[in-house]
Amino acid sequence: MKTTFYTLLLIVLFSCKSQQVYGQHDLNNLTPFVGTWENTNGNQIFRVTFYIDNLYIKGDYQLVEVDNGSETLLYRSNFDFDINGTTYNNGYAIFGGSDNGILMGAQIEDNTIGYENGERNKKDGILGFTIQPIPPLCLNCIITAEWKVKTRGGNLIDGDPLIFNIPTDIILTKVN
Repeated sequence: MKTTFYTLLLIVLFSCKSQQVYGQHDLNNLTPFVGTWENTNGNQIFRVTFYIDNLYIKGDYQLVEVDNGSETLLYRSNFDFDINGTTYNNGYAIFGGSDNGILMGAQIEDNTIGYENGERNKKDGILGFTIQPIPPLCLNCIITAEWKVKTRGGNLIDGDPLIFNIPTDIILTKVN
């Protein structure tokens, strides 16, 4: 009986240790994406924030207009909505992962279509986010990444938006 108990205990301990190492490996591949990334176009800034949640990368985005250093929010993916007097938050708009810490593949929801009319139409897509190489021995180099959004495969339903409102092919700079 003691032998069986110790055998089971060893199996459980080794199992937990191997899961911990696997988790750390995945976490190392996700960490380079975490933070805030921006693309400036004229007086508008498209801002993306990534964070890790349960070994996945999640994120949100927003577009702001800058006038004399003051930002005005034009749209954001993370917004509150009301159903029968109860306020809900729609949550994250980006969900993905990375196997190598350089390329992230993700699902993205553009829920900002029609924002200027007070509407919230959405279009689902696939995001490719690739961190650009940094020269060796470069201590204070600016980190940039390529952001490419494409339409997700499948049939369109009548009334579905045909194009994205969010940028689909830009370079973002990591700001923190």
